Amino acid sequence: MTQYGRVIGLGLLVLSISACSREGRTQQERIAILLRDGAIRCLADVRDKDEKYEKSENCRSLSRLAQQYIEAGGFKDSAPPQADRMAESARGTAWRALVMSRTGDKGLSIW
Repeated sequence: MTQYGRVIGLGLLVLSISACSREGRTQQERIAILLRDGAIRCLADVRDKDEKYEKSENCRSLSRLAQQYIEAGGFKDSAPPQADRMAESARGTAWRALVMSRTGDKGLSIW
């Protein structure tokens, strides 16, 4: 096998492992990932782009995603711990974005 063939084979292996891990995620985990990523984009909008929380599409989409997460069984004892950790982290990030938006203090942090 040529060097090129090995690289392609390795790339296909990585893609198949990645696809398997995505398929193994629960609905709560998939939604929690969307929620986490949306909260990070929301914070970037407020902190880096000087958008107000209420005007940011990323921030406004969080309530819909949070509702989907709750409807899927999130924030309950039966929810996967990994998913709930991501969702709680997203909630904290969203709160930080909201407070930054309201106060105008881009360096605001509780830690």
